[in-house]
Amino acid sequence: MVWGRTVGPGRLFARVTLACLILVIVAGCATTQETPQQSYVWQMGRICDAKSPFWRMERVEADGRYLIHGASNAPPGRNEYFECMKEQFTRTPYPQWVRERSGSLASAPVAPSPTGSVTSSTGTTTQQPLAKTVVAGTGPTWTVGDEWSYRWQSPEGKGTFVWVVDRFDKIDGIDSVVIRSGSRESFYRLQDGALRHSTVNGRVETRFDPPFLSVPFPLEVGKRWNPEYTRESPMARQTTEMLLECRIDGEETVTVPAGTFQTFHVICDNQRSKSLNFELWYAPGVGNMVKERTRFSYGFRERELTGFKFAERPR
Repeated sequence: MVWGRTVGPGRLFARVTLACLILVIVAGCATTQETPQQSYVWQMGRICDAKSPFWRMERVEADGRYLIHGASNAPPGRNEYFECMKEQFTRTPYPQWVRERSGSLASAPVAPSPTGSVTSSTGTTTQQPLAKTVVAGTGPTWTVGDEWSYRWQSPEGKGTFVWVVDRFDKIDGIDSVVIRSGSRESFYRLQDGALRHSTVNGRVETRFDPPFLSVPFPLEVGKRWNPEYTRESPMARQTTEMLLECRIDGEETVTVPAGTFQTFHVICDNQRSKSLNFELWYAPGVGNMVKERTRFSYGFRERELTGFKFAERPR
């Protein structure tokens, strides 16, 4: 691999990079939790990866500096990739990205530089790797292997379950992300995270027409939307017409078994009965809800996050 010119930090970064490479050979560089700047740049990079036939985001430093990797020796499109990154940084500035995901600018680190560094390999293949990480519009970033653990209780019992990002797929011509929990798979529209249908052992359990959007991005306090859909249960031969009135009621700090999180409180009422249908607390830092209450005929079911972990983002 040939290392190209480092843009921005210059010699100091080059020395740090070389030191890290030596450590990798000898003992491996120490790894730390991904910083907000890294998450931000990785997300912007995924967009540019999809636009570039030859270049990919290779590595992101803790302060947001990044390296891109060419599929062959000196392939075209390097400058176009940097222009794409600048465009993403302009379109979604770092403070806005932090606000949408954490609801807090007070503790936001310094925004990363829009410039990057370049590497290129001596290989000649331009074959695209299978997708492992995908950004849902302006919403969460899903990576195969991400998982969230929950506990639940209701008048009918209690238990635990785990959601895992299993794969990305195209269903009925629509790009989707598949979340697995045991034998159940839930299919969400990649564009906005709306739930399309769920299966159990490969059979459709529930279908939503049109897909049901429970959390709209970008997240903004006061946002309102009115989901209207048919909920079909083929195995039970039942259909229910739903008409909800939803809003992001505010920002709240919520403590659950997994920890304390800054969340957006989503409330959805049944427009016909004027009663609560469900409420949830979505934590951008977790990429999912951390707490939820849903009304059923037998009473309320409550769910709380007990743990979560993110899979390693592809390098």
